[in-house]
Amino acid sequence: MGGLPLWAVYAFAAALAATCTPLIQEKFKAEGFALAFWIKIWMSLVSLPFMLHHGMPDDARFYLFTALTAVIYSISDVVYFRAVPVIGSGMMTRLLPSSVVITFFAWFAFDPALLDVYLAQKWKSAAILCILALFVYFGMQVKKCSVSWQGVRHIWPVIMAACIGPIFAKLALGHATREQGVYAIMFFQSLMMVTCLGGFYAMKKPALNTRLVSGNAIRTSVAIGTVVSAVMFFKMSAIQLVDNPGYVSMVFFTDALWVLLIYRLIGKREKANIWAGLGIVFCAAMLVLVKTL
Repeated sequence: MGGLPLWAVYAFAAALAATCTPLIQEKFKAEGFALAFWIKIWMSLVSLPFMLHHGMPDDARFYLFTALTAVIYSISDVVYFRAVPVIGSGMMTRLLPSSVVITFFAWFAFDPALLDVYLAQKWKSAAILCILALFVYFGMQVKKCSVSWQGVRHIWPVIMAACIGPIFAKLALGHATREQGVYAIMFFQSLMMVTCLGGFYAMKKPALNTRLVSGNAIRTSVAIGTVVSAVMFFKMSAIQLVDNPGYVSMVFFTDALWVLLIYRLIGKREKANIWAGLGIVFCAAMLVLVKTL
């Protein structure tokens, strides 16, 4: 890789693998509920041996906050997989990074002292204000584009979940050891989501029965579950090797660019405001960079 550090190789591999999730669903259009259900079963099985090896957290607050993320993501995953065939992978990967900017400012409500830290560094607070202004500008451009705004209306629960979910996940990880946290939250979150989705399925069984066990849903779930497992492996490997985990997040945002490249290669055109979406991705990446400096 021409001297590229190993963490960057892993990070780019994670970004490339991440592009496959929406692209696979965009092609096969499996039922969103069935896909969310089977993928979480797959993820719970994959993470189980690692969780058993590192042990379970003892603090009940870990399970409380993990349960909150499970409820949130149970809804957003279904919406996500149902929206991808409608709005496309390109718009999905460009709009979702807006959650990074929203979460950044929402976190101050949980950690007000952090705001004082940023305000004490004049250049950093100025940079954050500039990024916020750019984010608002690009957001207005998205709203002016009817196609892009329709996409936002399709996935706003996903964006909100991506804003709130990481906050509860961070709170959960704060009540587990570093070795336990990652694998424990993967396993218990997946298990809790299967329980949530299974409970909903039990109530709606006549309507969901055939779609839940369809061959297309199971095949697509296995494909995406394998991809998600690869993403987690590459991303965790990159985080273990890099000095600052924020750099991994920045590289991960290139998934929007990879989707655009794939669209170009297959000759697919988009009617949405691509530059406004890329502007949102840029703001999210720059915010991560400022935080890490």
